Amino acid sequence: MDAAESRLAEVGYLGVSLEEVAREVGVSKPALYYHFPGGKEQLFVEIAHRALRQHREGLERAMSSAGPTGEGKLRAAARWLMADRDPKQPMGEIRDVAKFVQDRHRAELAEGFASSLYGPIRSVISSAIEAGEFGPNDPDFLAWSFLGLCSGLLEVERTPPNSPIPRIFPQHGPDLPNRMVDLFLGGARA
Repeated sequence: MDAAESRLAEVGYLGVSLEEVAREVGVSKPALYYHFPGGKEQLFVEIAHRALRQHREGLERAMSSAGPTGEGKLRAAARWLMADRDPKQPMGEIRDVAKFVQDRHRAELAEGFASSLYGPIRSVISSAIEAGEFGPNDPDFLAWSFLGLCSGLLEVERTPPNSPIPRIFPQHGPDLPNRMVDLFLGGARA
């Protein structure tokens, strides 16, 4: 699965063939079908589910070590979500896979995303609202806003260096997650 995941990160779902993956790992294409009878779709859906599980575990580890406050947990979540990780970490690739798979797999991936990333963030926000740490807001809106800020800022950073889009990490570096959470909390506490 690692070889297929690497290839997915390089060329996207449509660019990967099972022949390539089989050749890369030194097995025959029928051997891949033995392990993944649903073919390419099953292989990449399983890769996506594995990645979502890894993300949930990492996010929950980060937030559980952050203390009791919603602010602390969100700061830990932002640092974890925006950390400089292996570029093949597949949130973008999961979206790519979801575009090309059957509806039932797309629904499973959406459910996996909801329970792996959205759910833990929403839970922290909901608890913070109930505790009076945040104002009376819609926890769904705030959870999506938080995740949108994290992923949006990372997308800007991943633009090519010669792009006319100004990059933000060189100026703000490791402080960017805290600055993002400060911006977010300004609205969440209103």
